[in-house]
Order: sequence, then structure tokens, then C-alpha cells
Amino acid sequence: MENTKITIVGTGSWGTALAISFHNASKHVQLWGRRTELVYELCALRHSPYLPGTFIPPTLPITSDIEEIATSDIILWAVPVQQSQQLLELVKSYIPTSIPIIICSKGLELESQQPLSSLFKNALPNPVGVLSGPNFADEIAKGLPAASTLAFEDLELAKKISHQLRHTAFRVYAHHDVIGVELAGALKNVIAIASGVVMGKELGQNCLATLITRSNAEIGRLICALGGAKETRQTLAGIGDLILTCSSTKSRNTSLGIALAQGQSLEDILKSRKNVTEGIATAKVAFELVNHHHVHAPIIHAVHDILYIGKPINDVVQSLLSHQQEQELE
Repeated sequence: MENTKITIVGTGSWGTALAISFHNASKHVQLWGRRTELVYELCALRHSPYLPGTFIPPTLPITSDIEEIATSDIILWAVPVQQSQQLLELVKSYIPTSIPIIICSKGLELESQQPLSSLFKNALPNPVGVLSGPNFADEIAKGLPAASTLAFEDLELAKKISHQLRHTAFRVYAHHDVIGVELAGALKNVIAIASGVVMGKELGQNCLATLITRSNAEIGRLICALGGAKETRQTLAGIGDLILTCSSTKSRNTSLGIALAQGQSLEDILKSRKNVTEGIATAKVAFELVNHHHVHAPIIHAVHDILYIGKPINDVVQSLLSHQQEQELE
């Protein structure tokens, strides 16, 4: 178990942070990236442009050699969701067919309007799982205590791999609901944009707590509609990640909502960023899903209207405030 070779695919902030965390816990890990020039930079400078102020240990292997993927025992996929299909086509023939693949990216794919697990299951025979939780990359890289949910349809496999990944500063809890964990991680990015609007408009902590709570209900409804377990919304991957992301300006999605509420254009905000803000694309897919499955989700609708219709934020806020269900629990 100690000799299990973990390959993390993706040299962005999350992939790099996971690699540092596992390496510092004395696990056998390598970081793989497609962009040769970035890999050279990471190897030479031992600093990532996506994780400012974070040092990459000199003994952590970083490579762009595609054949190194074939030496893996476990693959953690930390590539942005909208770039994943193209990269999977490039590397899938190098992935041993028996090894587990764990999706660490959070979002819904625009072209297929599906979670990444569906994309991987259609492309490969491997067992596919999802790792998701309240995890800011910079804190994981620093070794601060954190926890996450690991889901495989085979719960015994999830338990086995959770033991292989966990260490003192990073707890990993097994779960069986792959689609639920994946949806919760994706949808919280959409909700975080709404939470940023609440912050940017200075609507108060009461409003923010209400938004998070009602959003958790929306997430639960969509999870159930797509065949997941409603209780998944109460896990680390559900309410845990939702609270973290929606209550901190460190979140790229929350900070996007703040900037929009303060009058900046979406185009200008994105021009100033290096990291991907997954909630933007996910909001479009989530909107289509809730409509297709007839799920009551006014907050997801509101974020979509702001991003894709250009509806004035003040009008969206007023519409939400005037919306009231008769009872809280369904």
C-alpha cells in the first residue's frame, strides 16, 4: 500500500497542491502536465504561477512524459473540466485499464452537459471515482488540516483507496454516491457566484446564511433527479464544500460574484485571471439540467440569468427576495 504510485494529472493550483500534500506525507506521487514549458518552469523554479508563495519540494517528480502515466497505480485527474475531454483523448491509451481514476475537478462539461465521471466511463473501462470536499488549494499545499469525500460505486474500493490517500493533515472519507458527490462539488461553484453577489451588494450575513441553506436544498433536489442520494448534500462534499466556498472571498467563484455586484463586467474580470472559474460554464449546464428534470432551483436560475442573459443584478435580487415557498422541508 505504501508503494502505490499516484499520478496527478494537471499542473494547476489543485493538482499541484495535492501533489505537494501527498509528497510531504511520504507517498509515492508524481505530477504530470501536458504543457512542457510549464513543467520546465515548475521543475526549474519550484514555484507555481497558480499557487503564489507556495514552494514545490525539489524531490517531487514533475513530468510531461506521457509514458509516465502508464506507470501509475492510481490516477487523480485535476484538469479543468472544459479541457478534460481533449486531454483524455490524448492520454487514454496510456492509462492501464485496471487502475482507478479519481476525478478531482469540479464542474459540469458544456458539450455533453454531463459530469466528468460520465465522460470517463464512456471512454475507459476503469473504475471511476470522485474526490471532493471543502479544500482550498493553498491550504492543502501548506499542510493545514482538511478533509474530503472519496466516492466510488464500489464502497469497498472507496474505503481501500481512502486509506491509500489519507494522511494526518488530509482526511479522506469513503462514500458510494459518485454522481451526488460530483454534482455537489460542481453546483457549489454556481452558488458561490450568488454568494459573492450577496457580499458585493452588502445584503448581510443573515441573507448569506439563508442563501447557503436554500441552495443546499436545490442541490439535493438535482442530485436526486439525476439518481444520486439526497443525503450526499450533508457530507463534506456537500454542505462542507458549500459553506467553505460561499463564505470566503478566496473562492474564485465568490470573488467573481462580488466583482459583478460591484459593477465590473464579466469580460474584464476573466481577463485579469489566470485560474479557471468553473462556476461560469457549470451555471449554463446546471440551468439546462434543472429545466430538463423539472427541478425547482430559483438560485441556479438567477445565476444563469446574470451570466448568460445579462439581467441586471438588482432585478435578480429583487426577484429572489419576492420568491417564497409555503414550506421549508419537502
